[in-house]
Amino acid sequence: MCGRFANIERFEKLAARYNAKPFKGEEWQGSYNVAPTQMIPVIVEEPEGLEIRLMKWGLVPFWAKDAKIGNSMINARAETIKEKPGFRDSFKNKRCIIPANGFFEWRKLITAKEPYYFSPQEGLFSFAGLWSAWVSPESTEIETFTIITTGANKVVKPIHDRMPVIMGHNSMGAWLSQTTKVNELQELLIPCPDDQMQGYPVSKLINSPKNNEAKCIERV
Repeated sequence: MCGRFANIERFEKLAARYNAKPFKGEEWQGSYNVAPTQMIPVIVEEPEGLEIRLMKWGLVPFWAKDAKIGNSMINARAETIKEKPGFRDSFKNKRCIIPANGFFEWRKLITAKEPYYFSPQEGLFSFAGLWSAWVSPESTEIETFTIITTGANKVVKPIHDRMPVIMGHNSMGAWLSQTTKVNELQELLIPCPDDQMQGYPVSKLINSPKNNEAKCIERV
């Protein structure tokens, strides 16, 4: 799974990286320790082009009766994404990209868990995701998202058996386009090439979402 990641880039840099319109409204300060339920920059495709929007991490399907369902829908497995009721509509119509400087996983030890940070050799990760717009009983619209995961590559596998689907530059357009066929979308949901990323142990500061500082991603 992917339950924590980092995105320390401001809207201006994200807009330049993805050639997207920056978000108008609340400013994004960046975070070394992004956790579920937080509001995060997400890239979506609109008729006018790509756009950055702040969305809540934890997908709430449009048909849900309670927004709390999002707490258990922070990840979607690539292998079952077409069949799961909570994800299949978004898979067809509402796909997105989640920018990240890196993500965290924990290696299970006998008496504890050891955190690791995985980052790209250069640039940013572009996680494949799904999003949804849910309307509350009070008629408030909430946009939410989930990160798609797949089997781990050789870099991540010694630590965890799952990892986020990371889109390459040439794959992002097809992933976001409304014209891409479902079987072609499924072919994009594969592990990142081993040589494009690195991983190393980090401080247990990352265990608490309250900690948000550069030390969270420093090698120990």
